[in-house]
Amino acid sequence: MRKIAIAAAAALLPATCAWASAPPAEIAALLKDNNCTVCHLISGRTVVGPSYADIAARYADDKAGAVAVLAERVKNGSDAKVWGAAPMPAAPKISEAEAEAVVKWILGL
Repeated sequence: MRKIAIAAAAALLPATCAWASAPPAEIAALLKDNNCTVCHLISGRTVVGPSYADIAARYADDKAGAVAVLAERVKNGSDAKVWGAAPMPAAPKISEAEAEAVVKWILGL
């Protein structure tokens, strides 16, 4: 019985820990090219900004409405009151479509 429970838990692991894996290549390139990875990790501790997993958790109940709000913050930055003391700088070279793709990936974690 114990082996069955362990096997069942192991089978669920990839689905429940999807946030721990690397993003698709095109998303990873956007994150790197726009310096997102300087302040954000996929999961775990806060560096300067929250982890992508923390962002996904905060907006889990509003994924549809959150895409536009978060994509705007990616492009134009945000004030310091959203997540803490450090404001998020703008990523002016990212397009609206690219910002939305990044946000959709984050919210899918």
